[in-house]
Amino acid sequence: CILVVQCSVVNAGWNSASVKRKLPKLFEYDDFDECRAANPNFQYCVVQAVIQPDESSDIWRNISIISSDSRNFPRDHLERGICLHECLPPAGEDLLLGPNISRDDQRLAHQLDRCVNKALRRSHDLYASTSILHCLSEEDFGRPLSTGELAFLALVTVLVLVIGRATLWEVPKTGTVYHSLIAPFCLSRNVNQLLTVVTTPNDSTSAGGSLECLEGLRAIFMLIILVVHSSLPIIRMPLKNPDEMELQTNSFIFPFANSGNTHMITFFFAIGGMVQVVSFLNSMQRLPEQAGVGFFLRKVLHRLARLLPAYLFMIFYQATLFPRTKPTPIAHKFTDYCDRHWWSNVAFINNFVHLDEPCLKFGWYLGADFQLFLIGLAIMMFMWRFPRAKSICVGLMVSVALVVPAYVIYTEKLDATMGFHMRHALTELRTYNEFLKYYTLTSVNAGTYFFGMIAGLLYHHISKHNLQQSARHYTSKLFRVVLVAFLSLNGFLTLLPSLSLTKPSLFLAIFGSALRAIWGIAHATLFLLFGFKAKSIAVGFLEHPILRVLARLSYSVYVVQYSVIYMIYSNLSVPFTYGAFNSAFVTSAIMFITFISGLLLHVAVEQPCGSILKQIIDGKLSFSMPNSLRPKRS
Repeated sequence: CILVVQCSVVNAGWNSASVKRKLPKLFEYDDFDECRAANPNFQYCVVQAVIQPDESSDIWRNISIISSDSRNFPRDHLERGICLHECLPPAGEDLLLGPNISRDDQRLAHQLDRCVNKALRRSHDLYASTSILHCLSEEDFGRPLSTGELAFLALVTVLVLVIGRATLWEVPKTGTVYHSLIAPFCLSRNVNQLLTVVTTPNDSTSAGGSLECLEGLRAIFMLIILVVHSSLPIIRMPLKNPDEMELQTNSFIFPFANSGNTHMITFFFAIGGMVQVVSFLNSMQRLPEQAGVGFFLRKVLHRLARLLPAYLFMIFYQATLFPRTKPTPIAHKFTDYCDRHWWSNVAFINNFVHLDEPCLKFGWYLGADFQLFLIGLAIMMFMWRFPRAKSICVGLMVSVALVVPAYVIYTEKLDATMGFHMRHALTELRTYNEFLKYYTLTSVNAGTYFFGMIAGLLYHHISKHNLQQSARHYTSKLFRVVLVAFLSLNGFLTLLPSLSLTKPSLFLAIFGSALRAIWGIAHATLFLLFGFKAKSIAVGFLEHPILRVLARLSYSVYVVQYSVIYMIYSNLSVPFTYGAFNSAFVTSAIMFITFISGLLLHVAVEQPCGSILKQIIDGKLSFSMPNSLRPKRS
C-alpha cells in the first residue's frame, strides 16, 4: 500500500519541472469513444514503448538519470493508446481493420511500432521497442454470455426471489426447514438486526468488560483502509501530469506517511488476536468442560460460516461478470485471476500462493488472518489445558514477534520495511520481494497477532480481578512510553533512504523487526487504554451506534471494495489529471458505491447465509417440511 500525500515540494537540478517537460510524454492516449464511433471495425490498442539507449542524446541522458531514482516513474517506458485507423495509411485500412485481426498478428504489431516510432523520432529523435499490452475491437462488446456468467445471473435471480418471498410475505414460524431456510433472508429483519445496538453489560462477574469502543476503532480503521485503497490505483493510471505524483513520492515526509499506510493492516491482526482471546476465555468461564476437539472444530466452522458466503459470492462475480464492467483501454491494468486461482482464496492460502496473479488482491489478508486464527485457537486451548505453561507460551509468542521478521529480512536480503518503489507500484507490487516474501507472510504477521493475544490475556486477568482502576493508571503511562518509541522508529524512516547499506544487513533486520513490533505493541496498548478508560468524550464517540453499525459492515465492505475500486478506475477517461480535487472526487464516489454494495452484500448474503450455516453447525435446523408442502396421501 502506498499513501499518496498531497504536499508541495521544491525539486532542483535535473529533477526540475523544466527538464521533465522536454522529455517524451509518459502517457498519450487517442480518444477511445471517438475511435469506436468512427469505424465499425475499429481496433484500439495500448502499446508499451521502451526507449532504446542513445548516449549521444541529451534527452536520453536526462531520462536515464531521472529513471534511476526508484521514487520516479521509469521515463524510458512510454505508454501509447492508439486508434489504429488514425495512424494507418489509406491502403492498409482494409487489411488491418477487419474483424479477424488479433493482437498476435505480426502485421498489427509492425504497424503499431511504426506509428509509435514515427512520432517519437519526429519529436525527440529517439527509437523505442514496442509491445502490445491490450487491444479492443467491436467483438469485445458483443460477446455472448458464458456458462459461468449465466450461472451467476441465475444465482442472483434465485437470491432476489427468495429475499422477495421472505420480505413481502411473512413466513410462518413453523419450526420447519422451510422456515429456517427462507426466513433469514427477510430484508426488513436483517436491516433491523444490523441497526440494533446491544450493549454488553459491564459487571464484575464477567471477564469481558466493555469493549464496544474497539468496534468504533475497527470502523475508523476500515474507513482509513478504504480511503487508502481507493487512492492507490491513481499511481497506475495514465496521467497527464505525472510530475505532480513524483513531487509527492520525493517529499521528505513520504517515507513516514508510507510507513503508516504499509502497517495500517497490523491493526486488524492485533484486534483479531485480542478479541479471540477474550471470547475464548469468556466461553471457558461459562462452560470450562467444553474445551476439546469438538469445541475447536465448532469454532472453526463458525468462523467459516461468517467468512465464506460473502467471500464466495464475490469470487464467483469476479470470475464471471466482472470483466464485463471494464471494456476499456486500461482494463489490462486491473486484471483479476479469480477464474483460474479462486481455489487458493477458498482454501485461505492466497497470502503465499499466486501472489503474482491474485484473485481479489486484498484477500491476502483474509488468508493470513484465518491461519492466525487457527494458530491462536490452538495456543489458547493448550494454555487452558496446561495453565502452568502460560508464561512459556507468552515468552515464545514475544520471541516469534521479534525473531521471525528479523530472520526473514536478513536471509531474504530485504529492506527493513516495504518502502516505495515506483516500478513495483506500477505492477501492483507483484514483482516486489518485500511484498511477496515479507509483508503477506503469516509468520511475519504472527507477531502482531500475538501482541493482540497478550493484550487479551491482560484484559481478561485485570477485569476478572477488578483491577481496572490501577490498570488504567499504568496503561496510560505505558502508552506514553510506547508512543515515543513509535514516533522515533517511524520518524527514522525519513532518513533511511539516504543510507547506503549492503544487504543482507543486520541493522536493517533489527530495525525492521523493531518497527513491526512497535506497531503491534502500540495497537495492543491502545486497546487496553480504551478498554479500561472511564467514560469520556472519546469513549462515547467510539461507542456511537453509527460506528458500531459500520463495524458490522466492515467485512462485506472489505470484500466488495476491490471490485468497486477497479471497476471505477477502469472506466475513467484517460489520461487522468492528478490533483487534490480529482482524487477526492473519485475516492468519494468509490466509498459511496462501496458502502451501498457492502450493505446489500451484508443483508442479502453474509447475514442470512451465515445464520443458516450456524444453525446447521449447532444442530438447531429442523429438517421437517411444513404441512402445506407435504404430499397428500391418497
